[in-house]
Amino acid sequence: MDVVDPSIRQVGRVLIRNHAGEVFLLRGKDPGEPDRPAFWFTPGGKIDPGETAQEAAARELREEVGIEVEPAALGDVIGTEDVTYRFNGISYRQTGVFFALNHESPRLQTEGLNALEAQTIDIGRWWPLAELQTTEDVIYPEHLREMLASLESYQK
Repeated sequence: MDVVDPSIRQVGRVLIRNHAGEVFLLRGKDPGEPDRPAFWFTPGGKIDPGETAQEAAARELREEVGIEVEPAALGDVIGTEDVTYRFNGISYRQTGVFFALNHESPRLQTEGLNALEAQTIDIGRWWPLAELQTTEDVIYPEHLREMLASLESYQK
């Protein structure tokens, strides 16, 4: 029988891009399904009670990739998601907002991860846009490529 979290998990996430236009993603594995392929995703996470989406995204940037940024510096929402997924034996519904940040030196901060994150996340790396278009790796959110394309056209 599936375990279902009846609450809607709300998150704030960040598309980190460098001067070359690459995007920084973290790689994760589902500890509850070790045979499931690894997946790549944007830094960010759950909005805690009393936090705004920007505050949560800024906190997660510090915890996951060592970037200190004021929440307001993340600017406006550039995309959203409303997904259902299964992770570590639990089915979730998640809604989220995405912000964009230009930065040159994020790195995985293992000391900032909680126990479940430490079991899940193993590396972070830059993805060139062309590679994102052709990879067979699992990338979340599924519409990341479209968000990046609309961000590119907006900034031109």
